[in-house]
Amino acid sequence: MKSVMANEPNSTGLLTEVAQHLGAIFRHMLPGILVLAGASVAYPDWFRGLNLDSWRHLVVLASISIAVGNTWFALNRYGLDQLVDYFLYLFKSDGPARGIDKFSYLNDLGQYTYRSLHSADSSFRARQHVAFRASTVLLAWTLGELLVVFAFCHASDSLFVGHKFWMVVGECWRLLLVCGKW
Repeated sequence: MKSVMANEPNSTGLLTEVAQHLGAIFRHMLPGILVLAGASVAYPDWFRGLNLDSWRHLVVLASISIAVGNTWFALNRYGLDQLVDYFLYLFKSDGPARGIDKFSYLNDLGQYTYRSLHSADSSFRARQHVAFRASTVLLAWTLGELLVVFAFCHASDSLFVGHKFWMVVGECWRLLLVCGKW
């Protein structure tokens, strides 16, 4: 009986492994999947020849998803997110990175980053939770941005035709997320 059970996959180990890497999945795969899904709805002709039963087509889709997802994530994380952070700093928001003595964004940010990485009381789970929440916000921004992009750029036979109202609602939701960042 023991030898049969030893050959069975450990589902608890698999769930733990997936949970530990959920932030990375958000960062690397889901933005690209959202871009491809939005493109397939906005431009259905581009995807008519797609065969989801073909492993070659799936490999190409996965490669595109990872490349586009990483690019979109990087633009949001190191572009949009940094701009929002900088503007909040300029408007003297009392965030954790604000220094006491002088107004120097780069110095304050560097000191905050150093303190957060070398803090003795920060646990692995707490840092993982913060990274997961940041990935979730960036994923929500990606969704809002895609709704706006495809609301104004789509084919005439797209499902987005006649649904611009919902796309504008999506943009308002994204703006609320920016306020939530603060």
